[in-house]
Amino acid sequence: MRIRSLLAASLTAAVVLSVGASAVAAARPTTLPSEPDFAYVRILNAMVGQPALDVYETRVAVDTPPTYPAVPYGTWTKYQKAYFTPDCVGKMTCQIWFEMAVPGESASFKKDDIDLRAGNYYTIALASTGSTGPNFIKVREATSRALMSSLRFGNLTADVTKNLDFAGTSLTKSAKLFASASAQNVSYGQVSPIRPAVPGPWWIGFGVSGSMWMQQPVKNATLASKKRYTVYAIGNLGESGTYGARWILVPNR
Repeated sequence: MRIRSLLAASLTAAVVLSVGASAVAAARPTTLPSEPDFAYVRILNAMVGQPALDVYETRVAVDTPPTYPAVPYGTWTKYQKAYFTPDCVGKMTCQIWFEMAVPGESASFKKDDIDLRAGNYYTIALASTGSTGPNFIKVREATSRALMSSLRFGNLTADVTKNLDFAGTSLTKSAKLFASASAQNVSYGQVSPIRPAVPGPWWIGFGVSGSMWMQQPVKNATLASKKRYTVYAIGNLGESGTYGARWILVPNR
């Protein structure tokens, strides 16, 4: 009898412990932590005919200072946090209102909602064509640390009817792998897939697809180790001067 009592007591204790463990497990949260309620945004000015532009994010009043003041043509800003509006808090994506204006003028000449994903990095390019007018072009950047150098190409030139071919060649004598990179038929507002690229000096150029190669100015660039880059073609194709076609090398970070 005593042995049975001890056995029964042991079984009862085991059941209690088992139920207790299940209760603890069930009490743990079953949902992942929410994403941060902002994205990281920088501005690139490729707007032909506008030497500098103010860019506002969710401007609430006429006298609100620009989020990105007086961004010169052919340059880009540092990343800033784009905070989600109250109705987007806790959501993965949010539409955020952006405006561009000439410095000193209260009236913006382009406004648009841009859909951003929480925790992600974006380059928003200001560009225009004769047929489309001013545009905000959103380019999503990689968020992870680069394990090797890489390169891609984007078309921000002012003629929407002409696609571009890009080519780049490493000038490092010891480069045996990924010694060149290219992209063909890149349309306005598009970027090519990113490709591995050896660090060091590079020759880079572009031209109108289907025409004589190297219509546009060619120059060299240097890629740093373990960095991602985008080569953006900007300006008027076939023209010279401040807004003539050229390319700019923009690092991811």
